[in-house]
Amino acid sequence: MLTSLQARNVLSARSLQREQALWYDSTQHTPSLGCMKCPERHVCGGLHIAASMFSCLDHCCGSPASCDVVCRNHPNYVDRIREIGGFDLKTIPRAHPLPSPYLPRLIPLLYHGGQREKPFVTEAVCLPLYMMVKRRTGDTQFETRAALNSAFKVSSDTTIILTGTAYDPPLERWWRLGEHRRRIICALRQVGIALVTTPNYSLFTDQPRWDDLHSMKRIALVWQEFIKEGLPAALHVNARTDTDWQRWTDFIRERPEVTHIAYEFATGAGRAERKQWHAEKLAELAHAVRRPIHLILRGGLDVLSRLTPAFPHMSIVETSIFVKTMKRQRATLEATKAMTWMAAPTRKGELLDELLSLNFRMVSACLVHAVR
Repeated sequence: MLTSLQARNVLSARSLQREQALWYDSTQHTPSLGCMKCPERHVCGGLHIAASMFSCLDHCCGSPASCDVVCRNHPNYVDRIREIGGFDLKTIPRAHPLPSPYLPRLIPLLYHGGQREKPFVTEAVCLPLYMMVKRRTGDTQFETRAALNSAFKVSSDTTIILTGTAYDPPLERWWRLGEHRRRIICALRQVGIALVTTPNYSLFTDQPRWDDLHSMKRIALVWQEFIKEGLPAALHVNARTDTDWQRWTDFIRERPEVTHIAYEFATGAGRAERKQWHAEKLAELAHAVRRPIHLILRGGLDVLSRLTPAFPHMSIVETSIFVKTMKRQRATLEATKAMTWMAAPTRKGELLDELLSLNFRMVSACLVHAVR
């Protein structure tokens, strides 16, 4: 019999095999037969996957009463398409380019200001977008920069950006704010937020493709809202297929107002077996756009060697500095320039200001070596 650990490993391997069968690869697989006459094929491109599927409708759950996926078999399909004005990205209103704030190579992500008493002194920090809004009322959480500084223990001289990357519940709460989003964006600009990365509405390999197309259009819509209200924003380019990447490339190439893009390698794109594909697509996008684009990255440090030549202007939003500090771990740079984390127990009530600063310096030193 298998041990519990062996059983989990077997299940994990089987799960990966199922997931890999749904990964798009036009060099290895022909399009699914059901894609050939699909009315959305021009914006979807069709599925080129290893799995035996007639079309993406094979993923339809058949239970619309309990389903919130955008699917042609759902009774509210037309309403979901109307709310985004169709799948075409070209219908997104144009905007004037905004001045780009200076962003350093490394930007630590802070989740709160607890267990510290001094402002964290660094060039820039990143905060979660969704912590700027009160969940129950939809009102802004902070009315002044001083209140924001006090809550997160950051210096008044520090550049603050916000990350829209999150799990689905906060992403959907932001979308449900509707017209109130513009009021909130204006408030964020007034308290001194320098830039926001847009919500990364999810694309799934095991759902009908209309849901992916809906998510991509929502990403573009909320990006345009930030730009229109005068707050610089990084467009999050979630993509699954060659056509998805081409649509984003065309969109960015035609719009000089897109000065920053965002990408994260922590979830679907974070699979070791899939990272290189996403990195290659990002690099191809940068070369095709033919103008400097600033990339804001979460995760993916092991593909920096591929991305750095394509994106001379790059910032890395780093989460482990804060999380490891809260877990009382200290970063140590080995002789090989590799970084390890060691336990750093504290006394009861001891503050973490010094440990946070130390971990930031160590990760900065490691990053300098990684990008050489």
